[in-house]
Amino acid sequence: MTSDMIEIWTGILGLAYLAAAGLYFEMLSAGKRGRASAGYGFGHHTRPHPVRIRRSR
Repeated sequence: MTSDMIEIWTGILGLAYLAAAGLYFEMLSAGKRGRASAGYGFGHHTRPHPVRIRRSR
């Protein structure tokens, strides 16, 4: 391998490491927030809430 290829692979692996670390810390912080803020963060979806209908008298 030439030094150019080593630099390219080092850059690719470095970016993959940073992406994995970012996902890891995002999942850690999502776990600390608890279930109340499940709609915020990576991979979380809000639960559907029933629609309240105001009835006139």
